[in-house]
Amino acid sequence: MRQTEILAPAGNMAKLETAVRYGADAVYLAGPKFGLRTAADNFSAEQIATACAFAHQRGAKVYVVLNGFLFDEDLADLPPFLAEIEAAGVDAVIVSDLGVMRTVAEHSRLTLHLSTQASALNTHAAKFWRDQGVTRLVLGREVTLEEAARIQHEADVEVELFGHGAMCMAYSGNCTISNYTAGRDSNRGGCIQSCRFKYRMSDQRGGAGDAGYFLSSKDLQGVAHVDQFVSLGIDSLKIEGRMKSELYVATTVQAYTAARDAAWLKQAGASPEDLMRELNAMSHRDYTNGSLVAKAGPDSVYLHEDDHLPHSHDLLGTLVEVTDTHMALFTRNPLQRGEVVELLVPRQGVVHLETEAARDITGKLFDRVSSNRIIMLPKHPAAEVGLLMRKKRHVPKTSSHAQLSQTG
Repeated sequence: MRQTEILAPAGNMAKLETAVRYGADAVYLAGPKFGLRTAADNFSAEQIATACAFAHQRGAKVYVVLNGFLFDEDLADLPPFLAEIEAAGVDAVIVSDLGVMRTVAEHSRLTLHLSTQASALNTHAAKFWRDQGVTRLVLGREVTLEEAARIQHEADVEVELFGHGAMCMAYSGNCTISNYTAGRDSNRGGCIQSCRFKYRMSDQRGGAGDAGYFLSSKDLQGVAHVDQFVSLGIDSLKIEGRMKSELYVATTVQAYTAARDAAWLKQAGASPEDLMRELNAMSHRDYTNGSLVAKAGPDSVYLHEDDHLPHSHDLLGTLVEVTDTHMALFTRNPLQRGEVVELLVPRQGVVHLETEAARDITGKLFDRVSSNRIIMLPKHPAAEVGLLMRKKRHVPKTSSHAQLSQTG
């Protein structure tokens, strides 16, 4: 049995580097076309080559998303791109469309993974896709862990299952609401997340009912079930979020890697409560375990007025230089001198640091520094270029959402 892979999103090069530094075994990304997140930064063919070099040097794999549903004129542009990413050393491509799959097979030797968009939910479907040359199925989010393990065993194919992140209320993400509300095809990269809008119900006679977020799902959180991913032999645990922040990538990868390592080595690690507290620290909706254990029910609908719950921490910045005496931090948010900040250290957790001795780039003490500035801090032994620092937010104590976020 192989160790369960932790697969992280990479919306751009900075997020890819963050995912790999914080322990991801593999990352998934998209080129400028053919995927379902056209609003993400995405990667040129040259950047994909750079990404592969960075990841492979550190033992991680790179998967490229080709999961849009394409017309013939789109397919004509695909073979040159396949040649470029194959030369770059991409480890696999993720596809939904049979036409894309056939084009990949005819014009490259790239490994094929089947996207969740294809809605593979059973053993017969798994065997069919396996016979078409697919080596891994990204199963629909409607599948439980037990069902995924049975499909893997009976179809003799790798399986990948989402373990964390935003979820679509449509079946396996096959949604067309954006087509009607914005004229943008969600199955060709144009989704505007219309499901997050407020809607009003009406009856057949035109009578207006209550307004609410009837189509919006809570976020998936499966950190308490990572031991089942491992014990059942699920090949890959996928984290959603190519549009999310670097802090999101670092936090989720850190938490799920810690849980996976503890389960794999059968050692006591961070408790599920501690890991959930970390996942509550970043911006998120209410959490649900979706269909991982039992089929998702009405309690998986996100009904809050706010798009996200107030969170406890914000990204402070990224370390851009580390010397024998100091570390230089590029700030993404303001900092008051004297605030306690936290360094996220891969496979170690959170290190609390004082900022009384923090100085600006001229070497002077400051009372407050704004974002997009360089500040100097005394070196910490665990510091490395590229690591992230965060700080606590000042959340009003009267906020009921804040209490929910803290308790999970």
